[in-house]
Amino acid sequence: MNPEIYKLIHYAGIFTLLFALGSLFTKYNKAAVIGHGIALLLLILGGFGMQAKYKSVYVGQFGATWPNWLIAKIVIWVIFGAMVALAKKKKIQGPAAWIVCIGLALAAAYLAKFKPF
Repeated sequence: MNPEIYKLIHYAGIFTLLFALGSLFTKYNKAAVIGHGIALLLLILGGFGMQAKYKSVYVGQFGATWPNWLIAKIVIWVIFGAMVALAKKKKIQGPAAWIVCIGLALAAAYLAKFKPF
């Protein structure tokens, strides 16, 4: 499959995730939790699809099929996965939740765009 299709799937996951988290931190509901799960599935499908297509490029550029920036993005993905529990237990809410979500999304975008390490 074309890597651009995987990128489109990844973007759909990003948008769905941020919308679901916005809903979760406003009012916890089942539909938002389902959207969160679907978003994480789309993110991992698109991300690992791109990783498989670009594996030879990563070996040439970074000397490994799993560069450090990619591992950092997976850690960010896991943190986004834990956001449901934080929303349900009301450990983080309001402006702090927005700042954390936007900060994580910007960190993931920075890692994907610039591949700093």
